Amino acid sequence: MRVSMPSGGTGLTAMTTISTEDPQFLAAIQACALALRRMADYELDPSLHRRMHALGERKEFLSPAEHEELLALVDFAHQRTMEKLEARAALARLQTALPGVFSDA
Repeated sequence: MRVSMPSGGTGLTAMTTISTEDPQFLAAIQACALALRRMADYELDPSLHRRMHALGERKEFLSPAEHEELLALVDFAHQRTMEKLEARAALARLQTALPGVFSDA
């Protein structure tokens, strides 16, 4: 399979064709897939999850500092969840666009 990619920086677009069997291309795709797989498989550290749960259980009685900590933990967990979902979607797109380049990263 060959992939055409824009090149140059002059305002004009020239297309460069790269073979999916090119070792540099394969290494780059595999590195991207590995990074995406790590993001897709991320799990919140159990101690953070326990702390967030403990704070959430008594949210009506938290000090201002604890309330701020809870909000920060919830925001952190939300962002990681969004990144996991985006990484899973990106992996699926890569696997569809480049079948056979990598099996299951």
